[in-house]
Amino acid sequence: MTNSRTSTETAPECGNGAGDSVEELSRSAARKIDRGIDQTGSTLHSAASSVRDKGRQGSEAIDNLAAGTAARLDAAASYIEDQRAADVFERVRRFAHRHPTRTLLAAAAIGFLAGSTITRATHSR
Repeated sequence: MTNSRTSTETAPECGNGAGDSVEELSRSAARKIDRGIDQTGSTLHSAASSVRDKGRQGSEAIDNLAAGTAARLDAAASYIEDQRAADVFERVRRFAHRHPTRTLLAAAAIGFLAGSTITRATHSR
């Protein structure tokens, strides 16, 4: 009966050892989970920072594009404002003297379009 007595005496010791192993295993798992949580949080913070930076860069690019477009529109407006009716008519007159056929074709096209517009406007009333 020494075997049974030895078994009975060592069983609680094995139980304690198994309990210690389970506790150590759960502590180890908890540490790994905590590390994973910390790494995930850090990664999410990095992603948020990256999104903010890219958003600012995109905003700067849009601002630059808008500023360039606005500058071109201002230049076109200034050019048009600087023109006088007399200057425009003088350029048209010079063009007509140099290109009489094109001028007649353009005048005929403008006349046709104006006539069509007037006809449509009077018939739609």
